[in-house]
Parts: sequence; C-alpha cells; structure tokens
Amino acid sequence: MVDVAIIGTNGEEFAYGACPSAMTFFEQAEMVQGFVKLRFPGQARVTYRNLEDGLDPEIAERVRQGGLELPLVLFDGQVRFTGDIPWQDIQRELRQAVQA
Repeated sequence: MVDVAIIGTNGEEFAYGACPSAMTFFEQAEMVQGFVKLRFPGQARVTYRNLEDGLDPEIAERVRQGGLELPLVLFDGQVRFTGDIPWQDIQRELRQAVQA
C-alpha cells in the first residue's frame, strides 16, 4: 500500500508559502483521494495534513526557509511534488509504485 500525504495550510502562518488556488488544499486532497480510490483501489491511501497542526516540524521548517512551497505531495513520507498537486504526475508515480 502506497501512502500519499497531501500537506497544506489553512492560511495562517504558512500562507506565504502556498501557491494560490480556487480550491482549498483540503478540497484538492479530497479530490485526489476520490481519484485514487477509483484508479488504485486497495493499492494506495491518501491523507491530508494541515501544516499548522505541527505534525511535520521538519517540513514546516523547510517551508519557512523557502525550500518548499505548499501544497506538498508525499509518497511514503518522501516529498514528490511541491507547489502543486499534479494529478497526471501523481497517477504516473502511483502506477510505478504499485507495480514495484
């Protein structure tokens, strides 16, 4: 099972490190979660984490320093995408991960 985490913000401390979008990061994560359930049933799990909650201190520090831009997409704890949630690229990487 591949764990996909989408990390975003609710617009407080980390708002400056986030790219603008018409959808909230949570809404984008829910959309990805729906696609993953349809395309990769039982092979991947998508969760959303708000960086404001303090669960990812190392990532928070990298965002503060400008090294990462929100939203982030992690596969099994490793940052794969920063500043965007690129569904096509996520699908491609998931296909490779579940076949490995």
